Parts: sequence; C-alpha cells; structure tokens
Amino acid sequence: MSENKKSTIVDVARAAGTSTATVSRVLSGIDYPISRQLRQRVMQVARELNYKPNLIGKMLQAGSSEKEIGVILPSIVNPFYASLMSAVEEECVQRSYVPLLCLSQNSSRLETQHIEMLEQKQVSGILLSCIHMDEVFMERLRRLEIPCVLFDQTYEEYPGRNVGFDFYKGGMMATRYLIECGHRDIAFASGPLDRRSRKQRLDGYKAALRESGIRFNSRRLLVCNVSGDADGENAEFCNGYALGEQLLASECLPDAVVAINDMTAIGMIQCLKAHNVYVPADVSIIGFDNIYLSDFVEPALTTIHQPSNEMGRRAARMLLDAIEYPDSAQENVVMQPKLVERKSVRKVYRRVRRLLP
Repeated sequence: MSENKKSTIVDVARAAGTSTATVSRVLSGIDYPISRQLRQRVMQVARELNYKPNLIGKMLQAGSSEKEIGVILPSIVNPFYASLMSAVEEECVQRSYVPLLCLSQNSSRLETQHIEMLEQKQVSGILLSCIHMDEVFMERLRRLEIPCVLFDQTYEEYPGRNVGFDFYKGGMMATRYLIECGHRDIAFASGPLDRRSRKQRLDGYKAALRESGIRFNSRRLLVCNVSGDADGENAEFCNGYALGEQLLASECLPDAVVAINDMTAIGMIQCLKAHNVYVPADVSIIGFDNIYLSDFVEPALTTIHQPSNEMGRRAARMLLDAIEYPDSAQENVVMQPKLVERKSVRKVYRRVRRLLP
C-alpha cells in the first residue's frame, strides 16, 4: 500500500480475514458475540495499518447527536478561551464525543439562544462559561433536562456542577506581589466590570491594599469599554491600549498596575511604549491568565496563572461522566491561582515617580 494512502475499513477487514461489519463492531466496542481471538486479530491489524475510524462520519451515518455536547464561550479571540476550548476538545476526542462550539460574544441574550438551540439539537450535555448570571438565568439552567457544567466563572449559589477559579485570591496575590516589590501607588485597569470574576479580582485588589494600610484611591480605578474592530481584533487588547492612554492623561504615573487580564496588560504595554513610557522602568504591570503570549511580549509579562488547560479538561471530564453516569455526585471545584514571575515588574526600594509632560 502507498505510504500516502490512508487505510480503510475494507483494508483492515481483508487483512484480518473477516467482514467490514465485524471490524466496525470490534473497533466501536459494541457488545456483540465475537470471539476473543478474532477481536485481538482485528485490533492488531488496525494498529499495523494505522487505521483511524472516521468518528464524525460514523455519527452522521447514524443520524444521531447522542455523542455531541455543546460548548458556550464568550469568545475564542482571547487566547485564554482558545486554550480552554482546545483542552475540552482533546478530552472529548478521547471519549468519542464531538464538541459544538457556540460564541456568546459576552451577550446574555446569545447565551440563552445558544442553550435553546442546543436543546433543540438534542445534544447530550452543555459546557457553559456564563458571563451574566441572575435568578432568571439560574432558573433557566435548573430546567435543563440534560447535564450542564459551568466553568471558568465561579457561582457558589449554582446548585449543579461547576469548575471555577478563585479570582478573589488571584487579585489579592497580584496586588500583594506588587506591594512586596516596593510599590505603593497601584492602579487597577479593566474592561467593563460586568461579570463576577472581574469584580472578585477588584475586591481582592482592594483587600490587599487594605491589609497593607494603603488607602484605595478611586482615581486609580481605570475602566474602559472598547470593542474590537471588524477584523476580529481582540477587544481586550483594544481596552488595554485605551487604558494606557488613560494612564498617560493622568498627572503622574502610578508605581504599578494590576491588569484584569494578559491581553489588557499587553495592550497597555504597547500603548505606553508608543509614547516612550517603558515597562518596568517607568511603571510595573502584572497581568492575569498566563496566556502563551505573555512569555513572548517585551518585556515578558509577570502574571497570575489560571490553569486553562486543566480547567477545560476537568470540566469536560465532569460533563461526560455526568452523561455516562447520571447518578454521579455533583461537584463544585475551585482551582487556585499561582504567581508567574517574569520581567514586567520592577523591584524598588524607594518611590520614584515620573511626571508626565
């Protein structure tokens, strides 16, 4: 057989000396009376021929969505969500499920529409990164007749399965680190504070200031809402650039900035650099998420690690277990932050302010 030609089920059946139907039953794991020796021979031949069944084709042929799950995310332009989705897909493939991705674009209306569409499609379950949660939406989730796992955001009051993150602790960790490095005048920069995880980070920032005897300065709370362009530019990066302009418009720079996420931090760094203000020489910046880009920007970004890969895998595994074992226990998992030190935070021993022209 040519090296470039993919093996087919016919090739496997011919080499194993059996029918294609038998090969299909063996490789699908169907409980069918087939001798142990024949099963072993089919599996051995399939490995030797490097035969890979077409999972999607099998599902379409069967005309069934029983092996599909819905995944609702705000976006995949932000690398954090792209990493989350990649981990979900890897877990699904291992267990022969197909994830159907729906993007809510940070809209509660679209979240509801996607849930209704996925119900109509009769998927086996739903993974949901929910941006807006109120009692009406909570009741909508309670009425679902299929398993649902919330992930990314943390909702303690949600009675179902949840894989979340301690954003409050992450906000405290970022701010404490800046204080330990000698910074006192610390700003907090964010896109709209319209989701619980962002408010929790802000609360953690305020708590860290308070425990160090630093008064919260409302003028150092920078909030901006800029949409990405028509080509899909990351809105978080655009927010960061605009927040950098807000910093430049102030009388003097803060010592340091806690950015709501890495893309916002990267946008701020680019804006400041364009105006000859440099990180960390003039101002220190710490991000949040630890996306892969944070290690490649200049300077490499100090950040709070949010384990997107582990979170995606754990949430997918939890959902698939709930589908396959309906009586499995409800779980509420809260993942923990970790500081990743790189080059964007300067350690100082006296306060040095740069007045802006």
